[in-house]
Amino acid sequence: MAKLLKVEDAVGKVLCHDITEVNLDKNFKGAAFKKGHIIRKEDIPRLKRLGKEYIYVLELTDDEIHEDEAAVVLADALMGENTYRDEKPSEGKIRIYSSVYGVTRIDVDKIVSFNMIGEPSCPTIHDGMVVKKGDVIAAVRIISLVAKRKEIEKAVKIGENAISVKAFTPKTAGLIITGTEIYTGKIRDRFYDKLSPKLKELLVEIKEKVILPDELDRIREKIEEFSEKYHLVLLTGGTSVDPDDVTYRAIKAAKARNFIRGNPIQPGNMLTMGWIGETPVIAVPAAALFFRATALDVWLPYILTGRRITKEMVAKKAHGGLCHRCNICVFPVCPFGRG
Repeated sequence: MAKLLKVEDAVGKVLCHDITEVNLDKNFKGAAFKKGHIIRKEDIPRLKRLGKEYIYVLELTDDEIHEDEAAVVLADALMGENTYRDEKPSEGKIRIYSSVYGVTRIDVDKIVSFNMIGEPSCPTIHDGMVVKKGDVIAAVRIISLVAKRKEIEKAVKIGENAISVKAFTPKTAGLIITGTEIYTGKIRDRFYDKLSPKLKELLVEIKEKVILPDELDRIREKIEEFSEKYHLVLLTGGTSVDPDDVTYRAIKAAKARNFIRGNPIQPGNMLTMGWIGETPVIAVPAAALFFRATALDVWLPYILTGRRITKEMVAKKAHGGLCHRCNICVFPVCPFGRG
């Protein structure tokens, strides 16, 4: 409810409208005080210089909350591990940041429910995005200058810990390069040079690599050995649909759990994965040699931060899983793999 008060009596009240200032000496015309500003004692001299002896303010009832307070309350509720926020709102908005180098964990269902309430608004970046310390991952505000406290309280309960970041930690990997043609020296391996810098960027060091012929038992034995020695096992050279492709069969033979062969992401349809104990085992398709971003790049950040991939998660990647093949690749800041 708007009320006209003397400026001296308006301290702590909420300004109902912008107050314009014209300063020819500074060649300035604009808002000296914006709608929603909470008037402070130190604002009084400036307001009087602008000719404001009386001012319209908003008086909040007990069941109402100002946009600045609401933004802080909502942000604090939404923030999970490895996040921090602006100290104070700016124009009613609070931004949430990552405090580590890691991968976003956005509870999409919670965020949708949060934004369905009405007043609360929180856009985020995508779940599964690699972020650096200081990157903005969300922004919170309410739509109006004032909201009902009950709405904000409801949003707080719904959005609790919906936004977090899982930090990368240094890991080791074993690389199994398969293919009789590589083993016999007829073809030179190119996967190691391609994968090593990609993994290093995600804090993974390839500690050991081995080249094996297309023999199921030898590949299986090496998978089992590497899964006990390293945090991650990667296989290359055999994820096709050919009947003599033994790579995926070797992973199954090693009794990998949560075995998922293929995924609806192109390039990288034939990426295969499973877990032996807590160790992820990934068969990398040939597409990773030719394209900057494939299914491997979509799933690695999830996997390296301890997220167990489900078949439902894989199926959902069909939406957004087709690469646009842009002339200049800007992955990961693009729709690819973000469905």
